[in-house]
Amino acid sequence: MILALIIVSSILASQNASAMDLNIEDFQWKKRLLLLFSPNRADPLFNSLSNEISSRPGDAEDRDLVIFEILESEDSKMSSGKLEPPKSASIRERFDIPNNTFTVILLGKDGGIKLKRNDHVRLEEIFRLIDSMPMRQDEMRQKGRKF
Repeated sequence: MILALIIVSSILASQNASAMDLNIEDFQWKKRLLLLFSPNRADPLFNSLSNEISSRPGDAEDRDLVIFEILESEDSKMSSGKLEPPKSASIRERFDIPNNTFTVILLGKDGGIKLKRNDHVRLEEIFRLIDSMPMRQDEMRQKGRKF
């Protein structure tokens, strides 16, 4: 009985630990991450950028972009999947994002911060930045696209 409790406790502890950490290494060299922090979906800056992203899903996918919506008062999500509250809180803490603020962070495939802004950002500006990166230019060359 005690052994069973120890096993269950260790499983729950490891699940909580993994839910709490955003492991950038899981995405590194595979995906770019766009992190949108906002108090809620009604925030005008969040709403504007989120609508732009929704209207151009193929463009985000073409750039290997995974989009995180980290919200304070509503469910957070990563692309189309839900993020549990401990995980979204961990991401907010990791990037030192205060409550009640809108912030956009773009992480390159190398895991480095390429953009961090607290004001209005157009999706086209983010795409231009990504498209100017050497790794993205190599990707476009491999796909036979001009840049």
